[in-house]
Amino acid sequence: MHMNIFLVLLMAVLAVWAILATVLALVWGGHLRRERQEHEDARQRNAQYRAALQRLEKEAAIAAARFEALQREHLALRQAHDASEQALAEQPMPLVMIDSLDLSGEIGTLFEHVARVAAAIRSYSAYTRGHHGREPDKARYDLLWLADCLHTFDRIGKALAAGSQRALSAACAELLEMYAAYPGDGSGYDSRDTFRRLAAQVPLDRVSDAIRTIVMKTGAGVEDVQMV
Repeated sequence: MHMNIFLVLLMAVLAVWAILATVLALVWGGHLRRERQEHEDARQRNAQYRAALQRLEKEAAIAAARFEALQREHLALRQAHDASEQALAEQPMPLVMIDSLDLSGEIGTLFEHVARVAAAIRSYSAYTRGHHGREPDKARYDLLWLADCLHTFDRIGKALAAGSQRALSAACAELLEMYAAYPGDGSGYDSRDTFRRLAAQVPLDRVSDAIRTIVMKTGAGVEDVQMV
């Protein structure tokens, strides 16, 4: 009797154990299947990411190649543009001509001389020295000779306006003789003293060379005109 009860209890325990083992096996099996599926999904996503990364790398390489090509094209266009600008650079052209004679350089030198004389005259003004400043001792003579060295320029202007080589040559020859006389004048008005003291501000050598060149280009002789 007791043996039968023990066997029944043992069978019940074994049955319960089997049921629990089956349930645990089912639970663990489902968990393993889920983990396996998640691992497979992650592997597929990684594969997709790698494929996308490879596509991006290829696109980046293509873009870099296009950028380098554009840079080379831009450099070539820039060089071509610079070359064209150099080729089209403004060339010196004669701006002052009389009967096919180019006098641009000489006339430019005359304008520079006029500007230097004007600057020297301005230094004697009351504004420059101050309203109550003392006038330089030799101012009256300096102003005389500075104005004197320009007062015949109107003849040069008229000759240029008329296009006359003969009138231009005569005006320049007269001016050249006058400039040649300045260093030798030791009279009471003493132009020599003025142009010696103002030699740095109003040099006569260069403008005299320009005037002499105009005389030579226009065909007049300068044998009788003294060198300054």
